[in-house]
Amino acid sequence: MKWDGVIAGLAVAGINGAIALAAVRWGLQQGMQVFMVVFFGGMTLRLILVAVASILLLKLTAVHPASYILALIVAYLLFLLLEVLYVLKHKAEKSPSQEQS
Repeated sequence: MKWDGVIAGLAVAGINGAIALAAVRWGLQQGMQVFMVVFFGGMTLRLILVAVASILLLKLTAVHPASYILALIVAYLLFLLLEVLYVLKHKAEKSPSQEQS
């Protein structure tokens, strides 16, 4: 395993995760309909951007492809799980206050 590929994969997934967190936090403040568009549309758009970035990175640099892809997939799935858990936690925190109103 080459570390340049691992670092590049983690970087791409980390940037994707940061964009996801910003989009989800904004979407949760806007209401459920906007949130759903941001969540699912954003997921699709980010997946396309990660694919384009990966193709460019693999074609234009000398990173080790197998280590890049492995690190990217593992980190991408981990960040996706964290994104879903963040939404569920936010929903759980919001629900009790809505029941009292």
